[in-house]
Amino acid sequence: MRSSHLILMAFGLAVQGVGWVLLPRRWKPLAALLGLVLDGAWFIWYARDDRSLSVSGVWALSPVATWLSFHLLLGPVVGVEGLAALLPWRRRWVRGIGLGLILGGYAWGLGEAYGPPVLTEVTLSFPDLPPAFDGYRITLIGDVHGGLYAGGRTLGRWAKATDDAQGELLVGAGDFVTHSPEEAERAGVAFEQVHPRDGRVGVLGNHDQYSMTDEVAERLRRHGWVMLLDQSLVIERDGQRLVFLGSRHPASEDETAFRPAWEGKPWADGFRIGICHSPEQWSLLRQEGARLTLAAHTHAGQVNLSPLYNAGLERTRYLQGLFREGADSLFVTRGLGCTGIPIRFRCRPEIARITLRRGH
Repeated sequence: MRSSHLILMAFGLAVQGVGWVLLPRRWKPLAALLGLVLDGAWFIWYARDDRSLSVSGVWALSPVATWLSFHLLLGPVVGVEGLAALLPWRRRWVRGIGLGLILGGYAWGLGEAYGPPVLTEVTLSFPDLPPAFDGYRITLIGDVHGGLYAGGRTLGRWAKATDDAQGELLVGAGDFVTHSPEEAERAGVAFEQVHPRDGRVGVLGNHDQYSMTDEVAERLRRHGWVMLLDQSLVIERDGQRLVFLGSRHPASEDETAFRPAWEGKPWADGFRIGICHSPEQWSLLRQEGARLTLAAHTHAGQVNLSPLYNAGLERTRYLQGLFREGADSLFVTRGLGCTGIPIRFRCRPEIARITLRRGH
């Protein structure tokens, strides 16, 4: 997004929000109307100007998402005004505290979303891990969502932090884009600076399978990613093997009925690690012998209001972190990017470094 786009959008927001609260009653409708005109002008200008977000001549939905997300401010602002109107005393005091809380909360959310990612260290032991891979390190990222909320600079910072993690293999657990295949170019270019010993391997998430095509995978391959579309990848050391099984996200929302169209079965002998986007596919990868499965998709709720509420739990009980069933393990990263709204709350972006150990 150009700075001029952002300035016009912010000005329209300010006219509506601040004008509605501070102007006398008779001027409030004019402020709201002027803000809507500015918003409309911004939307048309941005959608027509940003050709990288257009698909087959049809405007992408990402400008709409931004417009809606920034207007999350307007609802609380108008609510504060309504509360102040019910209290004939100290209205300015109520307005000041209310607006301070709203703007402070939004600033917090932006700060978490675009602040430095957290590096999560995880060490997992398996008695059947081949000795040649004792100490092997995997760097896991997910939900990059390159596009409107994550431009080149943001993606570059995330890629630098990923490279600093110094894993021997980079795993991308899906959702490289937000709305269109063209956005994969941004992620592809940014992560070219990451050079792990065994390369970069990824799977497709629900956002990546735009119109259920493999265009995102094709674009990422041009930038050095090995994309597993229900396929396997073998990494060998001293005649011993790690076998990565990459499952694409299901075309249907009914993930429980999903069955991969596996290519290349039967798998090579070796220690198997599953890669999927949704952690709900863990059981399917366990059926294929995956001792460890790596996933993303949940954003850990993105806005974490637990113990009161976390929207991520509506999707899955595997919200974030490490889970075990028997001798098998699942690790779910809360990811790097945002969808819907460009904020995170009590849910900082994450890069995970997983160290494999041979032992009990």
